[in-house]
Amino acid sequence: MPEADAEKGAGLPVGEYLKSVRESRGLQLEQASRVTKISKSYLLAIEQGEFDKLPNAAYIKGFLRLYAGYLALSGDEVIRRYESTLPPVARPQVEHRPERPVEIMERAKLGGHGRWLIPSLLLVLVILAAIFLTPERAEQPVPPAPHPAPAPPPAAQVAPPVLPQLTSAASARGVTPEAELPPRAIPAGERQAGGIILRLRFNQDSWLSITIDDSISQRYDLKAGDIIEWKGARLFVLDLGDGGAVEAEFNGRPLKALGEPGKPAHVELKAP
Repeated sequence: MPEADAEKGAGLPVGEYLKSVRESRGLQLEQASRVTKISKSYLLAIEQGEFDKLPNAAYIKGFLRLYAGYLALSGDEVIRRYESTLPPVARPQVEHRPERPVEIMERAKLGGHGRWLIPSLLLVLVILAAIFLTPERAEQPVPPAPHPAPAPPPAAQVAPPVLPQLTSAASARGVTPEAELPPRAIPAGERQAGGIILRLRFNQDSWLSITIDDSISQRYDLKAGDIIEWKGARLFVLDLGDGGAVEAEFNGRPLKALGEPGKPAHVELKAP
C-alpha cells in the first residue's frame, strides 16, 4: 500500500501528497490531530505547503515524520519530498579583480633570463651568511639551561552537584529572568480541559527522544536556540543526550535542570 501511494503521488508537493493519502483512506484532520498530538491548524498548514506557519523550523521534519507514521508512509520518503522543494543554497561568488597594466609589465620584465636574477641573489646572500656567521655562533658559550620554576599545587577540583531526575511536575521551581522561556500564547481552539503541555528550549546542541502517553515516540536532533512544544493527556517520557542542555516548562511552570551537564538523562513527567 505505501508503494502504491508513493507511485500515485509522484510529482506532487509533499503537502498535497499527504492530503491525497489521507483522503484516499477516508481519514479526517480531527482524527489525525487526536492521534499525532499535532494541532489541526498545523496539519492543515502542512497539507497546504505553508510551512512558514509552523512555530519553528525544528518542528517541520518532526511533524512530517509523525504525520507520515500516522498514514503508514515512509518518514524518509516524506522528508526527501520536502527537502526537494527547498531552494538551493547560493554559493558566494569570488570576485575576479582585473590585473592592472603595471602588474602585467612587472611580470613581463621577470620573464626569460631575468626570472633567475632574484633566486641567484638570494643564494649568494645565504652562502655569505653561512660563511661569516657560523664561526661566531660556534664560539659563543651556550648559556646554562634555567632551572624550571616549581609547579603550583593543583587546584582542588569541585565536582558539579548531582541533580536528581525529575519524575513529576511537583519538582518545578521558579527560575531567574535570564533562564525563563519566552511565553507562548496558545490559541483558544487549542486549550483543553485536562491534558499536559511540555515546552523545551535548548541552550546547547543535543538529541532528544520523547514518548507521549505511551503511544507515540519521536527522536529529534536539536540545535542551541531551538524551542519545541508538545501536548499530551497524562505522560511524557524523555531521553536526552545532554541533561544540562535544555530548559523545561511543564504546564506553564519552569522546571529544574533535567540532568547533569554533559550526561544523558531520563525523565518522566506526569499529569498532576
